[in-house]
Amino acid sequence: MSAEAVETHPRRKPPRTRFETRVEDTVFQLNSMASPHQDARLEALLRSEGSPLADAQLEALRRSGELHPGDSQLEALLPRDAKREARLHPEELDEARTALPDAPLGELRDFAIRHRACRLSLSLLADFYRAHPCRMAKVHLLAASAVTLGRFWGVSEPFARLGAAVMPVDERGFPRTREWASYARACEDQLPLEVRDERWIEAHMRDVARARDVGYEAAFLEEARVHGHEPLWRLLVQHVEMTLGARLFDQPALAGAVPGETAIAHGLALSLSRMLSASWSLLRHYAFATVRALCLPRWRHDTGLVDERRTAWLLLTSFITAWTAASVYRRGVKAVHRGQRARPSDVWPLLATVLGPDMSRVDPRVMRFYANPGAWGARASVTFASRTARLLAWMATRLSGQGLSEHGARTFPGRFLTFRRADGSMHFVRELYCDGVLRRFDSDFILRDGRLHEVFVEHGLDLELDVSVLEDGGIRLRGGTLRWHGLVLPPFGRGVEFRIHPVSDATERVDIIGTFGGGPTAGAPLGRIHYEAWRHSDAVPPVTTD
Repeated sequence: MSAEAVETHPRRKPPRTRFETRVEDTVFQLNSMASPHQDARLEALLRSEGSPLADAQLEALRRSGELHPGDSQLEALLPRDAKREARLHPEELDEARTALPDAPLGELRDFAIRHRACRLSLSLLADFYRAHPCRMAKVHLLAASAVTLGRFWGVSEPFARLGAAVMPVDERGFPRTREWASYARACEDQLPLEVRDERWIEAHMRDVARARDVGYEAAFLEEARVHGHEPLWRLLVQHVEMTLGARLFDQPALAGAVPGETAIAHGLALSLSRMLSASWSLLRHYAFATVRALCLPRWRHDTGLVDERRTAWLLLTSFITAWTAASVYRRGVKAVHRGQRARPSDVWPLLATVLGPDMSRVDPRVMRFYANPGAWGARASVTFASRTARLLAWMATRLSGQGLSEHGARTFPGRFLTFRRADGSMHFVRELYCDGVLRRFDSDFILRDGRLHEVFVEHGLDLELDVSVLEDGGIRLRGGTLRWHGLVLPPFGRGVEFRIHPVSDATERVDIIGTFGGGPTAGAPLGRIHYEAWRHSDAVPPVTTD
């Protein structure tokens, strides 16, 4: 939005700003929403917003007209005492009067109450992310602490609703949604940072989508248009444009069309661009508020509410550590061409094309597994024949970014992911969670002249695979010719072999045993990996040992 004030001319309409042009496209949504003039508080429902049925209940009540679109997590953060206004302190009203000098007493009280809710939400947010950290949490804390120092919740109720709608926890500090509960479990289970970031992204995107569907963003845009000539409101608009306004690919990401990391990477890049090009007044406002909070804190100390000096320190520490989100950006850029996430019902007829008539000898479970491995759960154990073999694996992992060097009798949890490339080929990702570190194998399985090839696109490697049927109905994949950007390499690929066996019982499980190279004794491999895979619809099998 332009930084220049828009003066109202008595004979002609003021020129529309870029922000107002955007608002015109969304105002009709608010005008078409039939809602009562008084908010129905429904406190019991608001307090149980984190339950599995909360979203459906809220949507049903909103459609029936019993719930105003404004009812949200914000009410849960606000004081519920009917005499809450009597507890406001004079300095709180003075601060509200500084921000809104011409506002009546009622609006000043609302400002102070919403600012209290903002301080409570930041306190809950900081406590939650301290116990459940990830790289994107630093970015969220940075934005939340800046908004708190700017007192933006107090200025605009729709803005406050937007902020409350993307809170990961409720007023009790518990995860608000199933997605946030999943994120919290990933942190408690000490899963790799990449997995935590991925779950954070999904949970946050769904919060933003719900806030937009209910109408919070449109309500703020309409109110901001009315106050377009006020400098403080321009700062609010700049903040929204720099955060939610930069999130252009959330819906495609939620639909699986693009990776969530890619959507966030685009949003981070656009936010940074807008911040450096058109948001200097907002940055100056945040900088001044931070210095004032550190040197001359004015907020009254209240139990459970973050104070002004701590808010400033949260902003500074988050600003220093938010650079770690660059890893999420790089991951998103790398994933941009991996294709669309496959559904469990998607299939690839790889084995049928390669084996032809021999396909009738393959166990149906093995057929279903290779039709779409992403529909199966997985875990794995790894062993190496010697320290030298493990050292070679460690070096290969560091150089290529794929593989793993952890080993032993333990079993590592993991997952299989499949994506459909633009040309229809299968992009197959194998992830293992090894003591809090993500290890992965990332390749494409494609058909060329009736032969199966495993292609490592990032490294330009193409390994031809020889496929044969085993006596128990399993299959064997054995490496053949290895090419690097079309150049035939020495026969390293011939040491790679995978055997896929159906388990002896009737359960929907398969064992995948991979070996590499010749070990110190004849017939012994340098390394061995054993995957246990099962259909997601089945129960997780008990851990077995080789």
